Amino acid sequence: MDNSNEYESNLKKDTLKYLPVKILPALAGLLTIYCLTKTLSTNLYASYSFVTASILLFGQLVSGWINSSIMFFFPDFANESKLERLKINVVGLQLILFFLGAIAFSITCYFGIDDYAITFLGVLLLMAQTFLNLLYSFLQSERRVLVQIKATTIQAVIQIAGVLICFYFYKENLRMIILLLFVSFFITVLYVMYCDKIFALLFNKAFFSQIDWTVAKKVLAYGLPVCVWFFAAQFYVVGDRILLKFFNISHLVGNYSSFRDLAVGLSGFITMPLLMASHPIIMQMHKSQASKNDIENIVVGNVKLLSTLFSICFIILILLGDWIFTQIVGTKYLLPNDLMLCVLGSIFLATLSMYLHKGLEVTGNTGVMLKVALAIAILSLVSNCLLLPNYGVTAACLISVFCQVAYCAGVYYFSRLTFKIRVRYNFILKHISLVVAAYLLSVFLISNYDSLLLRFIIVLPLIIYLFLTSKEVSSMLNLIRKR
Repeated sequence: MDNSNEYESNLKKDTLKYLPVKILPALAGLLTIYCLTKTLSTNLYASYSFVTASILLFGQLVSGWINSSIMFFFPDFANESKLERLKINVVGLQLILFFLGAIAFSITCYFGIDDYAITFLGVLLLMAQTFLNLLYSFLQSERRVLVQIKATTIQAVIQIAGVLICFYFYKENLRMIILLLFVSFFITVLYVMYCDKIFALLFNKAFFSQIDWTVAKKVLAYGLPVCVWFFAAQFYVVGDRILLKFFNISHLVGNYSSFRDLAVGLSGFITMPLLMASHPIIMQMHKSQASKNDIENIVVGNVKLLSTLFSICFIILILLGDWIFTQIVGTKYLLPNDLMLCVLGSIFLATLSMYLHKGLEVTGNTGVMLKVALAIAILSLVSNCLLLPNYGVTAACLISVFCQVAYCAGVYYFSRLTFKIRVRYNFILKHISLVVAAYLLSVFLISNYDSLLLRFIIVLPLIIYLFLTSKEVSSMLNLIRKR
């Protein structure tokens, strides 16, 4: 087997290994959304969404750079047998950045919620999620998937238990929800620290001799642009929820937040295993000076696989979205179908962008990513401030799509100098045509014959056709059968 086939084989195998990492968290996320929409009013869910969006935003600011930095430097430190030095210095750097992020989060959360208890609990949850993401980055670099599976299982089981406790005993209690979420992440942090021998590192007599700020500076020099990039990128993804709260807009905010949470959770089950598996492999290929065409083939294969899977999601959303969402969260949380399509479209574009900027990421040109993301974040801020007061959630959805399109175009313009993503026009036309056909059928046929059976009759052939005509899906299914 040549190197190209070996890398592709490892990618497919690792993707399948990472599927269990996302299954239970996805189920836990779905159950959380289901229980919260059944126990919280739309206004209180909007407050919950504000807190979690703030945690996500500032969490990305203090830890978003970790994964890329560790992936970038891991091969170098592994070859020199200095992984302990890397881990100790990154943990120390993460601790400093966490305190800065906690201060910024506390100020934002207090003025948005005006509740000391929720602010304090939010800081604890931010801490647990920050350090768990750091530990997962170490595991992902070392491709220790089994430990990650066990850890995510522990976190998901505790989260599910906590959500059920709130569902039956603490309805309309936002403090208890955040507290139990913190417990699920904190216990998982302790477990991963034990498995990855972080406790042994921290309490080792030689701990202080391993501290080397030149390592931290090197990691930060690469990671700081990524850090700010993550913050800027997340701002135009979730920043609208924070702005909606500050503008005191409540109409459809709970509906929008709950659908976005649901869509992100479900799409993460599709996208994250592939990204988690491919990112370290692409980094290793570039570091080992693998063929440019081999790397481009992997990136293009991922883009085509994701396009096929998201096309299926668009078709299902168009024809069955109202029915599915009503079954999960009820009619009071239902979002207009066009807005749901905008949300899913922005998520798809955000997923594609992770591959469109790969050429900048692997060459260390994170400063370019930062500049593009900052420009888009400023555009998002100005647009939201101008349009949210008058158009509310509709403006938030449209601005989100526009910003994702602008970011994709911007980063690929520079990234194409390293990696080019060549997808045939007939592939693009096929997927767009099927999605448009589903939309036209939903408007002109199903609006007159509102039959659930008819919707399924239309959906199934389209899905089967996409599966049968996708080489990437077939390749993945063949590997599953062999296993």
